[in-house]
Amino acid sequence: MEPGGVNYLLEFTYLIASILFIFGLKGLSHPESARRGMFMGRSRMLAAIIGTLFHNGIITYEWIAAGLVIGSSSGR
Repeated sequence: MEPGGVNYLLEFTYLIASILFIFGLKGLSHPESARRGMFMGRSRMLAAIIGTLFHNGIITYEWIAAGLVIGSSSGR
């Protein structure tokens, strides 16, 4: 994929994450839809993380891997 295409994909991923964020907050406003709101919130965060990992400014993934290990071990 050409560099311009990656930028459009990254921007589209962030747009989807923003939309899911808004719907997630709306879902959290009622007890009946809170579970769906939490699912949308998790999906938003996953989309934002995946979009960031494809950013062309990332040269090495060492700090990302270290953060993943530390965060996973402390989140138990």
